[in-house]
Amino acid sequence: MRTIIKISFLLVALISFSCSKNDNDKPSPNKSSKKVVELKISCGSNYPDYSANLGLQVASVDADLKSDFKFVGINSTLSIFHEASIIHQANLSPIPNATSSIKTSAAVSTFTISSVFTNLKENANPLTVTYEFYVDGKKTTTKTLVFEPNNYAAKSLILDVTNTKELIEN
Repeated sequence: MRTIIKISFLLVALISFSCSKNDNDKPSPNKSSKKVVELKISCGSNYPDYSANLGLQVASVDADLKSDFKFVGINSTLSIFHEASIIHQANLSPIPNATSSIKTSAAVSTFTISSVFTNLKENANPLTVTYEFYVDGKKTTTKTLVFEPNNYAAKSLILDVTNTKELIEN
């Protein structure tokens, strides 16, 4: 079951990123199209009743990502590497803290997080999760999502650093 969730999670992240671009979008690589992104995640008080499977993806318009790229602040493992896109996966069971922070180790063009929260306790209440995005140290946007017990659907948020006030949600 966990393998199926992991595979579907990665596919959702890949599809989310590829669907978020128009064919007419031809970004010209420049310094302003890449920035360091930090994500602060805050979970509701019932966070110990849940586990989290996070898919973290970054992309670079000039395909200069290095294989030693890291998501600072979370233990994640590399799932897919390409100079233009890197995907990591993090599993937290149970969720250890109500708040966490994830920061890119290098400047990127887009940052995607796909989240699946699974209840560990039979009669768990829904879990509220707030995502706060920071670009080059400045808070840009916030999104709050609610995850229902026994619902294993991934929810994805995509931040394009050239339009930091808007999140693409899938």
